[in-house]
Amino acid sequence: MTQTSTTSSWWFLLPCVVGALGLFAARQAGDGSVGFYAFTVFTACVYAAGWWFWGSRDAFSGPSVAPQILRGVLLGAALAVVFVAGALVVARIPFLAGPVAQLLDTPDQGGLAPTLAVLVINGIGEELIYRDAVPRQLRGRFTELGVGVVSTLIYCAVTVAMGVPLLVFAAGVLGAVCFYEASRSGRLYSPIAVHLTWSTTMLLVMPLFLSG
Repeated sequence: MTQTSTTSSWWFLLPCVVGALGLFAARQAGDGSVGFYAFTVFTACVYAAGWWFWGSRDAFSGPSVAPQILRGVLLGAALAVVFVAGALVVARIPFLAGPVAQLLDTPDQGGLAPTLAVLVINGIGEELIYRDAVPRQLRGRFTELGVGVVSTLIYCAVTVAMGVPLLVFAAGVLGAVCFYEASRSGRLYSPIAVHLTWSTTMLLVMPLFLSG
């Protein structure tokens, strides 16, 4: 579960760098455009490849899958409630609300189905890299707390490429919760459930609070 990296190489960060470039390109292509979806899927593929090289298949092994998923769904829903409540404040701050509202308009530009699809695909990809592959390679270099802090900071740094300040904050909170779940269970069922529950709720519910 806590496989330690036996090399001093930092090549495992390459998918993070390429992922940041992919997210930046997606935003530059225009939310809801063909380029947006293509670059987002590309980013998810990069993450999946990175996990294949530096992650562990043990992340999806073991019994009691359903309880882990249920726990993740409940945590993700609770996190979503907190963020939706925060939206009531954010809606009054144009500097913060503007970029978020623009990103959440993506379904109106490109359709709800493709937007949900890339949201799920990329969300799973992020968990593969930032809650399994990267932490596994950091173990042996830092304490478990240090691994959580460093991997979450890397996640936040990559999220900067999206150009949405609040997403960086959200990445910090979501990353910390998901890392805890991954570290606690040694698997990715709960972190993925947290991530997807939170992100889909944000996409579907948050616009109701930021739509003017």
